Amino acid sequence: MDLLITVYIPTFNRLSLLKRAVDSVLSQSYENFELIIVDDCSTDGTQEYLKNLVSIDSRIKYFLKEKNSGACTSRNIAIENANGQLITGLDDDDYFLSDRLERFIRCWDSKAHNNIIALTSGYQKSNTSSLRNKPMLIKQKDLLFGNFVGNQIFTETKTLQYLKGFDANLKMWQDLDMWYRVLSLGNIQKIPHATYFFDTSHLLGRISEAKESKIFETTNYFVEKHKLTPFEKRMLNNHLYSYGVLKSKDQFANICKEINKIFRLIR
Repeated sequence: MDLLITVYIPTFNRLSLLKRAVDSVLSQSYENFELIIVDDCSTDGTQEYLKNLVSIDSRIKYFLKEKNSGACTSRNIAIENANGQLITGLDDDDYFLSDRLERFIRCWDSKAHNNIIALTSGYQKSNTSSLRNKPMLIKQKDLLFGNFVGNQIFTETKTLQYLKGFDANLKMWQDLDMWYRVLSLGNIQKIPHATYFFDTSHLLGRISEAKESKIFETTNYFVEKHKLTPFEKRMLNNHLYSYGVLKSKDQFANICKEINKIFRLIR
């Protein structure tokens, strides 16, 4: 019997992009899935669209939040209500290639070594022609150098439920923090196929540019939460620059100086 996969999409006021994301899930070659969409109080017709979807496809579930509270809480609502043995996410401004779930389930069935707790895949960016699909085995320490996992994983639903979902206290890097905790339970295998389209072409507010104050706060919180050693903290500082959060070497130097001040005060 095919395993049920939960796909979840958090959304807020991106109806045109959401339709594309939903269509990409409904077009999957692997059909035993449920799609959970959590609406963060949209005002652009999203609610009417989702009500209609639910009425015509029993695989789709729709949750409307009582108040706007961000994507983290939306993801957590989906995780709490997931019925699938396996789970993966999709941002409302991205979309799946048609064989994503099928490739994941095949690899999941064959994984039996390297202490694999989750899978991820390569992806294609809308502003480049290259496919980022190099296979690799990702361990927890690797995330201090860069987010080699990406913004989605494929894992057992009970894993995300056990970890209590995403941390809504974080102002950014909620995915990095989640994967860091997942990696405390095992390794993540990146499969050698680009099955996710990461859209950076639109102007509807992708989270990629952060104010320095938000970077200070997030880095400090992450270091304290995970009790990073001084060496690990230095690696994370380098990750800030290489990951693209910091746009210049001068900004990187300023961030490192400010973070070190904070830690001297704490200690």
